Amino acid sequence: MSNINNPDFVRGALYDFGTKTIKTDSGIEYCVEYITEDKKQTRLLWFKESGEYIRLNAKVENDDTTAQAVA
Repeated sequence: MSNINNPDFVRGALYDFGTKTIKTDSGIEYCVEYITEDKKQTRLLWFKESGEYIRLNAKVENDDTTAQAVA
């Protein structure tokens, strides 16, 4: 099965300089990929809040059908 069809897939690593997972006090956890050998530049791979992974390329679905613009 391809990673593209996996619902937990966000973005694949492009570089081979390592990754780092960072946890914040506010409950957000994210993973960055080092894109340079000196590890001074990074690229966001994924993040989650309250145990839920969020796809970076996911489309936002708006289920609120009651809000309508009134002219």
